[in-house]
Amino acid sequence: MPRYSAQYLSQLLTRRDYGALVDLQGVALGWEGYDARLPSFGWPQPIFVIFEILTWLAQADRSGVWTYYEATPVVRLDCALATLEMLKAVELQQQYAHGKMHWQDSEVSRKLDYWIRENEQTIIEWAFATLVDHPVELAMVSS
Repeated sequence: MPRYSAQYLSQLLTRRDYGALVDLQGVALGWEGYDARLPSFGWPQPIFVIFEILTWLAQADRSGVWTYYEATPVVRLDCALATLEMLKAVELQQQYAHGKMHWQDSEVSRKLDYWIRENEQTIIEWAFATLVDHPVELAMVSS
């Protein structure tokens, strides 16, 4: 029996806002296959990178992107980069990689924080488009 109804998930996908992504992340965090010790948390790659980018965006908004890079294990950063490349999210992958390489440079971090703020809605739209393109993976983490 699914933990969440198809109707509930459909409503979240229809909303297409930041709050709906947070709710979907909560769904995925409750999945029995979730394992915080794994670079991708055990989630399917598209699901992992959507919620990792959501975390990246949130930390940039709250305290600056440098705090994300400082606190995130390199193996997880590399997993996110590989998945962004696999999904052909070119600009997002380039920005994320640039931040990974130069996060200790305050000017680079400031510019990346600005880029994230300016592109927040585009990032959210990318996340929802990716979720819609991967219904099997979403269904897996919500069951």
